[in-house]
Amino acid sequence: MNEFSTAPLYNIKAVVQATGISPSTLRAWERRYNMCQPQRSDSGYRLYSDRDVAVIRWLKAQVDAGMSISQAVSWLQSIIDKGEAGGSSAVALPDPSGRAAEAMTLQPPTRHDMQNFATLQERLLKALLAFQEEASEQILAQAFALYPLEHVGEHLIMPALVEIGELWHRGELSITREHYATNYLIQRLAAILRTIPNGIGGPVVWVGCAPGELHEIGAMLLSIYLRRAGYVVRYLGQNLPVEDLVAEVKNVQPGMVIFSATTVESARALQPVCDQLAQIDPPRPIIGYGGRAFNLRPELRDSVPGVYLGATAVEAVESIDDLLVERQRQTLTT
Repeated sequence: MNEFSTAPLYNIKAVVQATGISPSTLRAWERRYNMCQPQRSDSGYRLYSDRDVAVIRWLKAQVDAGMSISQAVSWLQSIIDKGEAGGSSAVALPDPSGRAAEAMTLQPPTRHDMQNFATLQERLLKALLAFQEEASEQILAQAFALYPLEHVGEHLIMPALVEIGELWHRGELSITREHYATNYLIQRLAAILRTIPNGIGGPVVWVGCAPGELHEIGAMLLSIYLRRAGYVVRYLGQNLPVEDLVAEVKNVQPGMVIFSATTVESARALQPVCDQLAQIDPPRPIIGYGGRAFNLRPELRDSVPGVYLGATAVEAVESIDDLLVERQRQTLTT
């Protein structure tokens, strides 16, 4: 690292052109990971050094090769800590809970992408409802090859599940076909969840369904996204029992407990369990919740102690990161 000058020379436009990184991604990496330290010009503009540019290029190369940004930053910091970087460095890591830059910098799908997702959804539904497992697998494989996992989850799998449910409610789909299609997607996501390694260090996040809630796709997707963002995640599954869960939270002391609810009944069933969790002696976990019930009926949020995390699992990852960062800052200042 000593080979590179720390003199502030380049504005953000020049850095973007030199590294191929987008301005929004660069700002998110700075905010979440403090991975470079631009100085300010007399007119207030950010100015980056040759060392900053080298760090950004190195991190981008690791991410392009398939590594998460949190893993790449940790690797770079370990190199620096071992002295392989040669002396002091402009690179520094913030607290270990600032891990959601991947989700935050995920570029929204284009209009063409959304049209493609609509076509993929139509094909996937047709295959699933005809019990065509091989065709369903090929369609999902195509989607995963073209788009980030988060986009496939939010714009293909979740809409397909909603449509399956709507068809069943309208009496246009048999229970057997609904069960097959839903369970196929659950099993596919469970396989993905098993292949994604948990993070190392930092707060442990528990994710599960509200009492009485049997629809677990949303909670499973969130667990996948959180693991991809570098978190230590424990997925608890559907229909969590109140008393047993509260006892285990007291015993294990996770950093955060998150619930998903798709029905009004399960959303209302969250109130007593969240009340009990909120009364646990410190250190008590942060309580978060989300799901279709809270999106369709916003007034339900007022009765549940805790934090509504957003309309989608991707939004929830951002909220979770902010909550855990703030918790760690409060801990360090007390």
